Amino acid sequence: MTGMFFIFCLLCIDVPLSFYSFSIFLILIFVFVFFCSLVGMQRCRVFFFTYIGSPARFRGSGNEISASFVLTRTVDGGPMKIHCIPGYISALYLVEYPEQGKLLLLDSGFPSDLERVRFYVEEVMAAGKFKKQRISERLRLVVSTHSHIDHAGASKGYERCGIPVACPSGMEKCYRGVKGRIAQIYEAHLSQLVAARLGRKVREGSFLFSKGLLGPYWQMPVGALRLDDGTPLPLGFHDWVAIKCPGHTSHMVCLYHSYSRIFYVSDMFVAIKKGFFPPLPVDFDWAYTRTLHRLRGLPTRCALLPHGGIIDVGDRCGSWNALIDEIVLHYELEAKRNSRFERARCLIAAGSHLLQGEHLLPDVFPRGPLPVPPEGHEPPHLHIMDS
Repeated sequence: MTGMFFIFCLLCIDVPLSFYSFSIFLILIFVFVFFCSLVGMQRCRVFFFTYIGSPARFRGSGNEISASFVLTRTVDGGPMKIHCIPGYISALYLVEYPEQGKLLLLDSGFPSDLERVRFYVEEVMAAGKFKKQRISERLRLVVSTHSHIDHAGASKGYERCGIPVACPSGMEKCYRGVKGRIAQIYEAHLSQLVAARLGRKVREGSFLFSKGLLGPYWQMPVGALRLDDGTPLPLGFHDWVAIKCPGHTSHMVCLYHSYSRIFYVSDMFVAIKKGFFPPLPVDFDWAYTRTLHRLRGLPTRCALLPHGGIIDVGDRCGSWNALIDEIVLHYELEAKRNSRFERARCLIAAGSHLLQGEHLLPDVFPRGPLPVPPEGHEPPHLHIMDS
């Protein structure tokens, strides 16, 4: 309506012909950009998924869905099954409680990952069942651990499906203003570079849940479910507890299942062939170092990595503290020796910090006790199906 009013005014006002030409040119550009955005936003709607079984395969075209699993038990003795599904650029973790028929999603993922999760829940998990359930009936809660596109990009989509989304306190303030919009475009571009490295053949839309051409290009959750340090997850998932882990961002939380000693690390670190490394970027070096030191006291048998898959800590590193030592070593020593890596790390960190403009004061660093299991507690059997 605003555009039509603008055209009407042009026709009614006596202005030079050159101004008409320039105005029509601007309108054509606007229509072209809007059309391109619609094409990009609808692109993954025609994306065809097929399930190819286990284990989870993180590289490839992106249309083949695979999965790995962690099997254990909850505090009441019931089974708990964690499904690891490769998303567009990060792994998605669906926590299933079979006896209760409910699902928990650890991070919403990239905007287009909503369709992956929908396919997995409604087609793969429902295969062979007489009555198929919609994703809105089985998925009871989604957690977005921080604001980046591969962790919160689909949050708005889940809210539109009627599924509650929990997120850290303070995350709703991210990406405000013009600098925030530029930051989102910057992050979306970086995510597409990662997707290309993973071999994704189709460029999936970053702005599926955009508020419009002026943004925000992925929206933060608007519900009242907020997480802080030591907050149990709501809606019947109190066996998972949020642990505030600033460093990568000012507000990021990780999730810990103390009964089975499973730790969802969010972007606290990543795993590649050379070992375990800090994420890119690290916005607050001092906070990241203190968070690593704090996490040493967290008994962990299995780590769930969005960028690296399922890690059997004892089998891979010998102990949780040995894994942390490796991250610290790479963070403090190897980054300085590898000049190209250090330049890339500093460039990404500087861009993120400049655009986001986040601040973190030492007095707000979490100092409460970690949600460790009681002394003498014997954890349940844990079986990883990753081969």
